[in-house]
Amino acid sequence: MTTKQKVTAPTKTMSWEDFYSKTDNANKLMDRVWYCLACTDKSVAQQKSFWEHWYWKDNASENKLNGKKEGCNHTNTKDVKGKEVDYPIWPLAFTESSMKMCPAIDLGCCVISPMKLSMQPIAFPTDDSRKEFRVDYCNVMGTKMYFIFVLDPNISEEDIQKNFDALETENGISRDWFHKVQWESDYVLGSAGEPDINPNK
Repeated sequence: MTTKQKVTAPTKTMSWEDFYSKTDNANKLMDRVWYCLACTDKSVAQQKSFWEHWYWKDNASENKLNGKKEGCNHTNTKDVKGKEVDYPIWPLAFTESSMKMCPAIDLGCCVISPMKLSMQPIAFPTDDSRKEFRVDYCNVMGTKMYFIFVLDPNISEEDIQKNFDALETENGISRDWFHKVQWESDYVLGSAGEPDINPNK
């Protein structure tokens, strides 16, 4: 996938009401490993694996969003040359009208999270479907970015095309904007060090 057009903002996003309904107050985001399939950042094309393990902090799953729910994101990547990066845990924060990720920086003596990225959900799998995309959008200092995640990187090309067709028709998002992670065609879940915990539906 190569960028042929300028990346623009989506023409339609999920409402927060729809997002929290479809995700059961974000519980279906958590205790799952999300595999990055593609991103509008071209550097992702150098990755051969890119996964994120999302989970609640403490007892946040019991909170009904009457305030803020806090979670954690553990990200791991391996590039095509074999270099592995195991990132510090990123804090996550949810309110009734926001989802924020806080990039963590390891200073050696401590880990800090000096900024917050406001994420906007575009699409989310129905009932833990492994055939549907989870798509998030954010504007990082003027750069419009999209991330596509799935619950299984072995998703078929037919299903990939169906998802991209829907994104273009419903959200004004072009497949040409994305660069794909170089997952092996016969990738075995858990082989990049991630926990094999996703619901098998």
